[in-house]
Amino acid sequence: MIDAAAVQSTCPQGDRVSDTRAAAGHTGEGGLMIDTSALFRIGDAAEEAGNLAHALKAFERGAALGNVECLCRLAYLFDTGTGVEADKATAMRLYQRAWRKERNVVAGLNIAILYRERKDWRTMFRWFQRVSNTGDGSSQLDMAKCYLRGREVQRDVQAAVRCLAAAESSVFISEYERELARRLLRKLRIRSV
Repeated sequence: MIDAAAVQSTCPQGDRVSDTRAAAGHTGEGGLMIDTSALFRIGDAAEEAGNLAHALKAFERGAALGNVECLCRLAYLFDTGTGVEADKATAMRLYQRAWRKERNVVAGLNIAILYRERKDWRTMFRWFQRVSNTGDGSSQLDMAKCYLRGREVQRDVQAAVRCLAAAESSVFISEYERELARRLLRKLRIRSV
């Protein structure tokens, strides 16, 4: 657990633990308000510096207070075995908690990936669909791949084209994924001619 003094000494002045109400704050030990986004930044900095034990503590504290970023990062640590023993079941529970709390796209995509690792194709596909309903282009690209393979769902080139078009026009997609969607669309259009 991170105590209030440790958070105060690590946070920049504007993110200090205080007894005044902060918009993103939660009541911690001793009735102090804790800015959970500061806990995420502390954990992120600690992880980047290689202090995984400190990062884990910060993410655990933030997750316990309901911070979705902390929940996702803590889940990722358990998912990948970074600084802790890999525990896919714990990762799944944490990702699901983050999804339920805010429909967090990162959590939803990682839930889909965990189902893919289990070879539970239908559930994986349903998670990509859920995430795509948030406007996420990455999940549209993943759904298009499923439609093209025909393993997870029935092969459907037209559905794949619709998903690829949605992915290409989404603002929530990496440039690499956008370019991949474009290449797949061009390839499908050439075949249909």
